[in-house]
Amino acid sequence: MEISDAKDGSMHIKLHQPTGIKEITVTEASGKEIIELNRIEYNDNHRETRRHVSLEAYDPYGALVQDNADPLQEVINKEEMDQLHQSISQLKPAQQKLLMKKFWDDMKQIDIANEEGVSKMAITKRLQTIKRRLKKILQK
Repeated sequence: MEISDAKDGSMHIKLHQPTGIKEITVTEASGKEIIELNRIEYNDNHRETRRHVSLEAYDPYGALVQDNADPLQEVINKEEMDQLHQSISQLKPAQQKLLMKKFWDDMKQIDIANEEGVSKMAITKRLQTIKRRLKKILQK
């Protein structure tokens, strides 16, 4: 809505509607009433939208779930990640450090090998050992 005052004491109002723009001319008193009604409608709409929050938008952990996501699958993924983190915490500190370098720091095996002064095959075997150990822990 756009409002402009005319010099003769009337108000010109442009109403933006879905069907197009409608222009009307009203007295100053009627214009003030229209302004007040518009303000009340805006406040009511604003207040109403603050009340509505979809409970389906949050998983049991309080995280926001994407619209296209399956909430059950999100919970399953979260539980699996928790189990994986718990399993990793049961590894030796050197094994945890190797996993961090490989998967979190995204280092290549050859770079890890050069940093530790061993062959790439040694790092490959260590990762295989870690994988077997994690499988055992997760199967318990």
